[in-house]
Amino acid sequence: MGNLCPGGSSPVQHEPSPASTNPLPVNRRVQTPVHAKYPPALVAIPPAPRDLKPKFQPAETRQKPRSFDNQPREKTQLRTTRSVDNQTQEKSRSVDNNPPPPLKPAEKKTLVPPSGKIVTPNLKMFTLADLKTATKNFRSDSIIGEGGFGQVYKGWVDEKTLAPARAGDGIPVAVKKSNPDSAQGLHEWQCEVRFLGKFHHPNLVKLLGYCWEENQFLLVYEYLPKGSLENHLFSKGDALPWDTRLKIAIEAAQGLNFLHNSEKSVIYRDFKASNILLDSNFDAKLSDFGLAKHGPINGFSHVTTRVMGTRGYAAPEYMATGHLYVRSDVYGFGVVLLELLTGLRTIDPNRPSSQQNLVEWAKPVLQKKKIQKMMDPRLEQKYPLLAVTRTAGLILQCLEADPKNRPPMDEVLRELEIVRTIRDEPKEERRKRGSGSDKKNNRINGYGSPQGRRTGRTG
Repeated sequence: MGNLCPGGSSPVQHEPSPASTNPLPVNRRVQTPVHAKYPPALVAIPPAPRDLKPKFQPAETRQKPRSFDNQPREKTQLRTTRSVDNQTQEKSRSVDNNPPPPLKPAEKKTLVPPSGKIVTPNLKMFTLADLKTATKNFRSDSIIGEGGFGQVYKGWVDEKTLAPARAGDGIPVAVKKSNPDSAQGLHEWQCEVRFLGKFHHPNLVKLLGYCWEENQFLLVYEYLPKGSLENHLFSKGDALPWDTRLKIAIEAAQGLNFLHNSEKSVIYRDFKASNILLDSNFDAKLSDFGLAKHGPINGFSHVTTRVMGTRGYAAPEYMATGHLYVRSDVYGFGVVLLELLTGLRTIDPNRPSSQQNLVEWAKPVLQKKKIQKMMDPRLEQKYPLLAVTRTAGLILQCLEADPKNRPPMDEVLRELEIVRTIRDEPKEERRKRGSGSDKKNNRINGYGSPQGRRTGRTG
């Protein structure tokens, strides 16, 4: 039998010492009978005098020695039962000249404590009573939105202390309250606090505080009065002009680019029109980080995770395999950009069967550079045609099937900035100006003085 050691049996075997054949002293302890499934527990033996070798357990109760092959084996995990004979342990350790390294402490998982308190800078921990007061006890007339996480209520708090205030006093806030039937409530709540509590950017919605009480999860955000991009694109109200649409696209790209290039790349995973909120100046801010995830690290190209997101916006490789890439977000951005141009939802069962999926319907049109046929009619052709054509080319790049062929968000952002500088005149405006523009152009191009001959059409 090999010597006993804290890490298990030593790979070195020894001949039994003659001293071990002597009977144990009369006051030896009664041995625990061998269990049918588990080896007997190790028994403490009184220390022997220093001039004698320590005695081992009788042969009939010893375990059979293991057979060892010539190949080196990995060291096993420490057993929970150890001999308490310190001298025997020291003797066993001396056999191995290279003792095993000390165990590394277990990695601490970032878990929310039972109280729901998270130590995050610049975030206020609200009580449930505070938020009931701020939202008029979550009255139905305070609801301003609803999503998979739960309903969103408008409330009022003091601008400096964030204490609950009466309606019309202080500043308005948006309070998101989890749906008790949502299985993802706690997970999404944690993601929101983790990411929005850490990141601050002009194009990310600002998280002011949180609450976890009575098994309810709540989040408090800045209030954005213009609502979501989805409401403006697909409602029957006033249409967003071309410049505003392009502004929203650029600012949403800035927020996404910031996430992708942060210290640990963040994959947003749910980029869609309803998650782009607008303030009073139509400044765009990304919201709803419940599905956000840290990107791949240590040289890995992707993260494998359970497929979650919104049909029509999620990248095809993610839907098919669960492999989530940083550039999976680029695909979703391309879908939103296509919605901005066409004014159509990405999935609409009310359209003819061949047109229900916007991406599949529009791709052939984009490839033929005939995007003008699909442009939102509410724009009334008031847009630079060259800018639209160039944006269509960018959309095709974002919608590439292979994520490696999609451009990173910083390149997407640079291309959109170039598109913003294109200011060719819409056709409708040229028709309205008529001959007046021709007269002006004639003078500029040197066709003669005002007293000279006229060219072009006259009004």
